[in-house]
Amino acid sequence: MQNKYLLTIDYGTQSIRAIVFDQHGQLITKIQCPVISYTSTHPQWAEQRAEYCWEQVVHVIEQLWATSNITPAQICAMSITTQRNCVVHLDREKRVLRPIIMWPDERRASELPPLAWWWKIAFAVVGMNKRIKYFQGESELNWIAQHQPDIVKQTDKVCFLSGLLNYKLTDNLVDSVAAQVGFVPFDYEKRQWCGAFAWQWQAIAINREQMIEVIEPGEIIGQISATAAAATGLLSSTKLVAAGADKACETLTANAASDNVASVSLGTAATVSITQQQYREAFRYLPAYPSLAEGCFINEIILQRGFWLLSHFIEQYGQSDLQEANKLGIKVEELICRRIADIPAGCDGLMVQPFWSPGVIYPGPEARGSIVGFTPAHTRLHLYRALIEGILLSLRQGLERLKKISPVPIKVVRVSGGGSQSDIVMQMAADIFNLPCERVQTFETSGLGAAIACAKGAGFYDSINEGARAMVKIGRRFEPGENAPLYQTIYRQKGAKLYHYLQPFYKKY
Repeated sequence: MQNKYLLTIDYGTQSIRAIVFDQHGQLITKIQCPVISYTSTHPQWAEQRAEYCWEQVVHVIEQLWATSNITPAQICAMSITTQRNCVVHLDREKRVLRPIIMWPDERRASELPPLAWWWKIAFAVVGMNKRIKYFQGESELNWIAQHQPDIVKQTDKVCFLSGLLNYKLTDNLVDSVAAQVGFVPFDYEKRQWCGAFAWQWQAIAINREQMIEVIEPGEIIGQISATAAAATGLLSSTKLVAAGADKACETLTANAASDNVASVSLGTAATVSITQQQYREAFRYLPAYPSLAEGCFINEIILQRGFWLLSHFIEQYGQSDLQEANKLGIKVEELICRRIADIPAGCDGLMVQPFWSPGVIYPGPEARGSIVGFTPAHTRLHLYRALIEGILLSLRQGLERLKKISPVPIKVVRVSGGGSQSDIVMQMAADIFNLPCERVQTFETSGLGAAIACAKGAGFYDSINEGARAMVKIGRRFEPGENAPLYQTIYRQKGAKLYHYLQPFYKKY
């Protein structure tokens, strides 16, 4: 096949990448450009102009042609993966009505759509009334209905960032079922929008006609439009294939269609997940999301503020570390990971509970971050290591929950995201999970997952599972080491109990 390469666009929180893979999963070339994550006119808001997001897609593709040997004629198909839950409002002409609400946004609705009395009784019986109200308050659509009713009147369709970019590329307003992760009325078990009588339509200020078409990963969204071809240089014959949200793509790459492998992502948000064929919920009303793999589901537990915490603390308290890293010509996170190797496991009793952002189910809506055990002997390097340990211990707790619903024992953890690039962090993960931890052969796990879906759509493989088995190669493996017994003691005696001990304190706020 003359056009043998697959192009994936990975629009992340901090950067956008144009990555070219071949059908064997080999990364051919990559262009990475920084992006402005969001702008804010309010401390709790996170928004970005839709035009800016599209401009970054155009720019990174232009840079691909300009700085590599890849030509548009070599691209047989492409796919897109983006951050999840970035909400877009469109009018009848598919014009964006307001800035995109990006996923870090923390605004909450206070005026909630009323539920029918029978739903109230049903949720009261199972003790979920407060959680459902919290879910409603978290919905960006309910905030818009409360504060910007004029936008609601003009809105014809609502989609996520991935759906918008699909439309900009093909003129088809279509998205993947594996990208519908957010506060929207989606039936994750049936992999389609909720039925007409589902409680979600009452809980969220939106109707069925405003939802866009969704298709399975690996299916064709369309071909590049003439307008998009003129803007990007892509050929109009290039197919755009449905992939999924970034975490779904990462999980596909990490699991490689295996049900005895857990996936851990150490990115801006941190997650632990497993993939299985049967729909099961780790916590009641915490859905299992559609996997890119055919007929499979992802059970995921997330820390909304994952390795963002390390970057945040460096930004607030580590100016000297930033300056030294700049002098050495390395990333500050790399410098920190070198330095914390000298800090003993357990950080001399310093512990961090990394719930800087609460959750709906786990952690609960009352959760807050905590740092416990400070003494005069602790330095900022102790704090840095305690942050990483806290993230990993919380993910370990999530993994223990996922093990209870896994049909087979979890034998290995595959780690992706920025944190996985550090050997120190990888060894800490192996010690804390008390399981072998592996890297995938590329750090571009989200991009590779999208490329696997793309390869299926391009006809290289009959299924995404087949593509995953062929395209994913495993990198270095880290076995539990000498610190593993200490971390197991810390987890049993403190890590697994800290949230329970502090929960009453959180509820006072």
